[in-house]
Amino acid sequence: MVALNRLPDNRWFARKVVPEDVREDYQRLYGVKREAHLKLPADTPRHEAKARLGEWEAEVETRIATLRAQRNGEGQPLTRLNAIALAGRWYNWFVKLHENDPGPAKRWREMSDHLVWDVIYPEAPESYHDNPKADPHWEWQKEPEVREAVRPRVAEMARVATFLASEGKALNTTAYALFVDALSDNLLPAITLLERRANGDYSRDDTPDSFPAFTDGSPRATGISCWELFEAFVKALKPAENTVQRWRAVFLEMQRHFADVGADGITEEAARSWVRGLVTEERSATTVREVWLSSSRRVFGWGAEQKHVRKNPFVDIKVDVPRKLRSRETKAFTEEEARTILKAALAVKNPKTPVDRAKRWVPWLCAYSGARAGEVTQLRGDDIEQRGSFHFIKLMPDAGTIKTRKTRIVPLHEHLIAQGFLDMVRSVGKGALFYDDKTPHRASSDPMNPSRSRAGNVRGELAEWVREQGVTDPELSPTHAWRHTFKQIAERVGITEKVHDAITGHAPASEGRKYGQPTAEDMAKALKKFPRYKLD
Repeated sequence: MVALNRLPDNRWFARKVVPEDVREDYQRLYGVKREAHLKLPADTPRHEAKARLGEWEAEVETRIATLRAQRNGEGQPLTRLNAIALAGRWYNWFVKLHENDPGPAKRWREMSDHLVWDVIYPEAPESYHDNPKADPHWEWQKEPEVREAVRPRVAEMARVATFLASEGKALNTTAYALFVDALSDNLLPAITLLERRANGDYSRDDTPDSFPAFTDGSPRATGISCWELFEAFVKALKPAENTVQRWRAVFLEMQRHFADVGADGITEEAARSWVRGLVTEERSATTVREVWLSSSRRVFGWGAEQKHVRKNPFVDIKVDVPRKLRSRETKAFTEEEARTILKAALAVKNPKTPVDRAKRWVPWLCAYSGARAGEVTQLRGDDIEQRGSFHFIKLMPDAGTIKTRKTRIVPLHEHLIAQGFLDMVRSVGKGALFYDDKTPHRASSDPMNPSRSRAGNVRGELAEWVREQGVTDPELSPTHAWRHTFKQIAERVGITEKVHDAITGHAPASEGRKYGQPTAEDMAKALKKFPRYKLD
């Protein structure tokens, strides 16, 4: 099982055993023999660590599959000419990943400096150091021993494993070396081009004209590929960044598995066989059903509607999931669990940082509104308003992710005002209440690999903090359980279903119940029935 754990210094850690049959080659290429390790900074939120874990695991599995194919004589050979041609395909792929939104030029300048001075330069021979002027163009970097030394780091910077998976290619050992060496000659030009794009220079790039056509290898599907279908889906519908992150690994693996037939060539039988094989000791049936199959069905259903593919091969596939034993009566907090969290929040005196403010206020805001924690952590001072004698918070899509993508007005409970919530809002001002929006955010420029939002990171940190307070039941969500708790109490004190659905943002149960929706004032008056939480 590949699982996230904490090291003594609180960093995240995961390990994956390298199969014995590929250990020697894995060590030669990647520097480790028995286990591949993932280490992440201690302040990485759990949800982000889990996403990084999934991508890292897919990368390791792709490496293993490629090495095993090479060992078994199944890896594709390449002539030197075709290695250069494949490097040309990589060049276009890498540039396309970033070209539309390259981000700051500094990012690419730092990457080029790292490649030149941290990866290549340390491998310079003594003869160069003795007389640098004798080799001003660094011809020494093409020497076999230098090529071999820098190959693993070049492959990592260039995301070679992901590219080969997207191409559905497994190269034999010689072909892999030829390809990465050819790519090594073109990585710096690709980075330099992206720095130009980041500076606003979109003049024509002549580099692709220098690559020969790729004429060897197994025939490839001529229609849309699985990854291209996913790209088209993301571009058209712009799903939440968290959704794109979860589904990336699905379509990278699907692309690798079905590269030769393409998206339109997947039969229901082949799709069923693929889905069945996804359930392993490391990947539960629940994960396959709720992430892998669900995303495949959704994207291919859209693809069929848009005529990108003729049919959806996943539409009738089902995954049987063993029923879990549940010891909890409900998904809501018990009174003791609620008290534990709320008392810990109250104990955060004079919070100085945005994260401290989140610990102090977000649990209470969720407890008195049933809002999702991610909706609350993205609140800004401007989102708090007064109407008549009532105060409200506005949960708005332009602040971040709202599941319904619609603005929702939520009344502020009188106990929050009594605790000084409005005073805190006034002290912070119009900006973000629970994350740092004063410093630049290094967001990903790749829509197919989005970075986590700052509000999302705070939500993950908050969940970890709740667990640290002793609310550790694995059947319980450390932040989402407030939605269940709020609705449970609302029902108990006589707030109607239509009203507490409107407060929490749940869709009406029927078409008829969409009529006569409660106003903001109706909700505020109803919330007066909601009792204060007792901490004694």
